[in-house]
Amino acid sequence: MKTESKNNMNWKVYSIFSSLLLFTILATAFTTSQLHQKMDELTVKRINIIEDDGTIRMVLSNKARQHSGTMDGEDSPHRVRHSGMIFFNDEGDECGGLIFGATDKDGKVSSGMSITFDQYKNDQVIQILNQELVDGDKINSSRGFMINDYPGGSNLMKTMKDLEYAKAIEDNEERKARMVQIQKESGVRSLMFLGKTRGNSNGLFLNDLDGNPKLMIYVDQNGDPKIQTFDENQEIKDFL
Repeated sequence: MKTESKNNMNWKVYSIFSSLLLFTILATAFTTSQLHQKMDELTVKRINIIEDDGTIRMVLSNKARQHSGTMDGEDSPHRVRHSGMIFFNDEGDECGGLIFGATDKDGKVSSGMSITFDQYKNDQVIQILNQELVDGDKINSSRGFMINDYPGGSNLMKTMKDLEYAKAIEDNEERKARMVQIQKESGVRSLMFLGKTRGNSNGLFLNDLDGNPKLMIYVDQNGDPKIQTFDENQEIKDFL
């Protein structure tokens, strides 16, 4: 009787162990298949690429769900952004992107595409840009390569907050003065543009470290070549 009881107990243990083993194998196989799926087509509105610890690294999104940007662990205030890809560095800060879009207003189409690289803790400093304003058969466009810079130690999130506070100043003159001060302290400095301007000039346009024009080598809208420099008073001197 004891032997039979012992055999039954062994059978129960064996059955339980076998069931657990089978469940583990099936669960592992299911999980593995879930992690390594192959699909011919995927239709989504947004895809987030993250690290194992949850740090965001890239967002591929439509316009409505586009990421507003992140700096120092804080999301930027909601803003309208075009569809495309937004990139984030190892710290989770936005560091560049590829965006594109087109809007039609009153029969005029504004179309564009931009690839940008951001300064650490700040906004875009390298940009490849195409902008078009289409009105019937007429196209007003700017296309080219840009280099910008920001003062050392400036921070995009702080600048955005400072601008929000400045906009809330009721006194018009005080508000303007504060906006100018913010631009001087932490605003963008345009250093170089190589490409086509909206005025249909094609060439190289160079500024100093403060963003002031210094040298232009270009062909104007009439097809005439130009070489021009700017003195300390921003007066133009023609060399060609």
